[in-house]
Amino acid sequence: MSYTESDLRELLNDHGHGRAGREPSAHLDAIVRRGRRIRRIRRTRRAVTAGTALAFAAVAAAGLTGLLPAGAQRGERVAVAQRPVDSARVVTLGPELPETIPVVLGAPKFDLGLIHSRRFETVGAGQKVTFTPTSVYTGFSVVCDDPRALVVYRQRGRSDEPTGGSGRCGGSISGHNDKKSVPSDWLKRPQSLEVWVFPADAPVRKVAEAVNGCRPRDEKCDESAQIAALANPEVRRRLSALVGEQPGRWAVGIYDRPAPTQARTASASPTAGPSVAPTASASPTAGPSVAPTASASPAVAPTASASASKP
Repeated sequence: MSYTESDLRELLNDHGHGRAGREPSAHLDAIVRRGRRIRRIRRTRRAVTAGTALAFAAVAAAGLTGLLPAGAQRGERVAVAQRPVDSARVVTLGPELPETIPVVLGAPKFDLGLIHSRRFETVGAGQKVTFTPTSVYTGFSVVCDDPRALVVYRQRGRSDEPTGGSGRCGGSISGHNDKKSVPSDWLKRPQSLEVWVFPADAPVRKVAEAVNGCRPRDEKCDESAQIAALANPEVRRRLSALVGEQPGRWAVGIYDRPAPTQARTASASPTAGPSVAPTASASPTAGPSVAPTASASPAVAPTASASASKP
């Protein structure tokens, strides 16, 4: 049997009166209204709780924003939030250049100080370093991460003809000028030094034999003949095209005596600095003299003579 809503209301009204003289119980309408009121109260409480949580989150975010740098407050928050934890950059300088290099010219012995430097992250291509000399004794030093890397250096000589040398880096290759090896305008304008650093396993023999048969030094094209072949600009050009640029850190430093005004202020003595055996000096007509660190390596072309530098 089914009942209608009016039947249920009548039944509740009949049995809703209290017993033993008590007040009659609440009617259905009152019960329904009470239930709706309870639901409204619960919804209100939930809304208040949610609003409080949002307000607390906003205050916390504002506090954190105040701690961020000015750049982050202007729109870098997203980038900061998305930055990986391990994205810190480690700066590595690569091989270390010496602070000074020695100069040996017979009786006078003194040191040249570092006045300019450049660092590179790749090998396989030539680089030009421009500088302003302060004396006719300007020197240089090339240092490499890989001691077996191949180094070639060239600059203008006394008659504006290129002069220089080549060899395995061996930690460093260095040299210096004197008044008989520099061009006449050496102190009148900026000068430059060109340096090529090739990977240790660069196919020098293959390129040299293709250019001129690795002559005239040695028909077998051994290590010394290959190093001498690097003086040929066509060998360097083809070798650069073949190996391309590869990762490899190296640096070149330019060294010189203090400028005249600095020298007067510091009262520098030309005999200051450690003495170096005079046997390390190069012929005054052979361009840059090879420093002891370069001449000690058996792989370096003998004294980097000017004859090897004229392609």
